[in-house]
Amino acid sequence: MKILAESTLTSKEQLTVPQAVRRLLNVHAGDSLVWGLNAQGDLVVSAGHPYTLADIRAAVAAAGPVNSPKGVTVEKIKKGITAYIRSRHGRG
Repeated sequence: MKILAESTLTSKEQLTVPQAVRRLLNVHAGDSLVWGLNAQGDLVVSAGHPYTLADIRAAVAAAGPVNSPKGVTVEKIKKGITAYIRSRHGRG
């Protein structure tokens, strides 16, 4: 593992994102970061970008027509939208 920078958690449990990491993720003041775990249990930090209405419309269109409304749940819709957005923004 290549270490890019180091940060210290403050007494208020806050963290400053080092400049090298901000540049790598192309994040700026007001942007959000997404923290997650991959399949191996490693912490993954990525730039969080809000979904636009165009993103949501494209995800719904990509799902195609729904044949049976009984088989569609809110959870399935959320998973489909999430999968589309992750594929579009290179987060998998």
